[in-house]
Amino acid sequence: MKKNLIQDTAHLLLSKHITKDDIIVDATMGNGHDTLFLANLAKKVYAFDIQQQALQETKKRLDQAYITNVELILDTHEKINHYVSNIKGVVFNLGYLPNADKTITTTKDSTINALHQILPNLKPNDFVLLVVYIRHQEGQIESESLQSYLSKLNPTLYKILKIELPYQTNQPPYIIFIQKEKDEG
Repeated sequence: MKKNLIQDTAHLLLSKHITKDDIIVDATMGNGHDTLFLANLAKKVYAFDIQQQALQETKKRLDQAYITNVELILDTHEKINHYVSNIKGVVFNLGYLPNADKTITTTKDSTINALHQILPNLKPNDFVLLVVYIRHQEGQIESESLQSYLSKLNPTLYKILKIELPYQTNQPPYIIFIQKEKDEG
């Protein structure tokens, strides 16, 4: 796999925030690269995707690495709260499944709905990390919606870090890291 500064940075952030006692959600399992990475850090990983191909590729990758602490779920990330609670963090790698149908993408509605459900249930120091791809039309729409949604979050409850490569011409992805600072109320 080729080196990717954004992916490497996302993995560095995750490795600093996840322990062997944590339950983590991979909200967009894709081909299982992040799922495998998270499984090596956490106690348990719940990985979601809406495409059967993603589950098959991820299962193959996990089986080859003898990983057993992952539950693969064929469902939308909008339903994370139906399957798991007490999570330390949620990881989104937005966009489409590589080497598959590029018309099937994450959408602004599903991503915002998922965040709207997840964020209030986080405890202080829990997090959400999103890698946002803007090279395709739906990714640009999703990015704009995320920026609008995040700008309205209470800054005393959530700290938001954005990491980007601003001087690149090829529209590289960027990272949004949301950390819960304190409980609402």
